[in-house]
Amino acid sequence: MANRALVMSGGGSRGAFQLGAADYLVNNRGLDFQVIAGVSTGSLNAILMAQGAGLEGLKSSLGELRSLWSGIRSVRDVFSSRFLGPLLVLFAKDSVYSTRPLAELIARHVSPERLQASGKQLRIGAVSLETGDFMTVDQTNPRIRDWALASAAIPLMFPPVSIGDQTAVDGGVRNLTPLKDAFTALKGLGSGEGEPDEMYVVLASPLDLDVDRTPRKSGLAITKRAAAILMNEIFREDLTYALAINDSVRGYLQLRHRLAARLGPGEAEEILGQAPFPFRPPKFRHVPIWTIVPDTSYSEALEFDPVKMERAFMAGREAARSPFSEGELRRRLAA
Repeated sequence: MANRALVMSGGGSRGAFQLGAADYLVNNRGLDFQVIAGVSTGSLNAILMAQGAGLEGLKSSLGELRSLWSGIRSVRDVFSSRFLGPLLVLFAKDSVYSTRPLAELIARHVSPERLQASGKQLRIGAVSLETGDFMTVDQTNPRIRDWALASAAIPLMFPPVSIGDQTAVDGGVRNLTPLKDAFTALKGLGSGEGEPDEMYVVLASPLDLDVDRTPRKSGLAITKRAAAILMNEIFREDLTYALAINDSVRGYLQLRHRLAARLGPGEAEEILGQAPFPFRPPKFRHVPIWTIVPDTSYSEALEFDPVKMERAFMAGREAARSPFSEGELRRRLAA
């Protein structure tokens, strides 16, 4: 049986779109995911989903996640304002907002024991402020709750999280779409019989950056817009690189097949063994990628409006009916 990965990007409240897409894939199409990966809001969705064992367990954990999202009535359920936060962050505070409400949600709904017992391969990540490295953690990490909070800790907006000798912030700073981690986890599971492994990537924001002509008079507003521009570029580069790897692996396999047909397997392997092919198997494998993308931003990243989140959820379900193939994604990225 082939293995399947679900990868979810960052995006704050826009993660409701991801929930809708996952809901359709799991409950309507009956797809189970052996690997679930995410950063930022994607990591929070991932960590709750990964608590379910098998397809039925995944359906149950999705139901819990849906209830959690439905229970968010305003930003106060996720973060709280600090008195003079935008001003004091420059001098005395490490962030504009406090994430205590989010930390309490994670503590109530995330069970390290369930994660380890589910059989799912979880991959989430955050960035170390000390080294600048992207730190990937899995379901076996004893401080997985802290890493989930850190993965969503948008710099300046939310406080960094201290974990051992690390101070960690939002994984989207370096890796908005953790495709490499998902590829590696799939490879670790080994190839199944029959059809090849596959990957579903669910973005929380459109491929094309929304035009925003809102007047900006504060440094905070400019910072938010600059962050949105940077993140759009990061996930476009992530997807482009993943497609390039698939193209390279596929090209290598086609060349090996043609050489083997003409020269014989032994001589073909000898020739290819001398050639500089960085993406050759077994280090890399071709994994078909399906991408689910919103057509618009249904809310601001930190705008937890129940009506807008419900609209994003339904849009995610609809978009999951027709995910982009690799060819379509390539065309969209080039447009």
